[in-house]
Amino acid sequence: MKHWKLILKLLAPYLAVGLFLCVFSNAWLAIGAYHAQILCWGVRSMGRWKWPQWTPLMFLALPAALAGPLLLILLPHIAHEELSTWLARYHLSRVSVLLLIPYFGVLHPCLEQMHWAPLRKQGWVAHCMFAGYHVVVLYRLLTGPWLLVCFGVLVTVSVLWQVMATKTRSLTVPLVSHILADLGIVLVAYLAF
Repeated sequence: MKHWKLILKLLAPYLAVGLFLCVFSNAWLAIGAYHAQILCWGVRSMGRWKWPQWTPLMFLALPAALAGPLLLILLPHIAHEELSTWLARYHLSRVSVLLLIPYFGVLHPCLEQMHWAPLRKQGWVAHCMFAGYHVVVLYRLLTGPWLLVCFGVLVTVSVLWQVMATKTRSLTVPLVSHILADLGIVLVAYLAF
């Protein structure tokens, strides 16, 4: 992969989040801009992307289903403000979060895995960039120490996804675990209203 392409792909979520979430406070524009970049970069590589298939290692994806319940339990203790207030800041209402459930819970993991799977092969920088953009998204919600915990957990998850994708020669486990985690998280967001 050419150096400049790698840099632009790694920066894709930062550009979308930096402009549309941090400047314009609009979560829909941020995720839309991020996904548009993924699709622009991924159109040529989609044909080579191996779609998931069943594997006994699928059970390794099940702990990701705990993301939502853990967030529900921990959030009152680790957040600067109520989740509903934070969501409203980014133009997310109960109705828009309801629409976000299939979009963020299913489509987003598919697009994100398509984007990050080849990048993860580049090593630690990619794992840290993946985790880091989530910190930018959450910096106004979570307290400092929990932002560090979030960063560490997401670096670890990214590394585990790479290991599982390599071991199974498929994105089954990364994709299923990503869907389970994101569905749990967006359901917690919906329950916040």
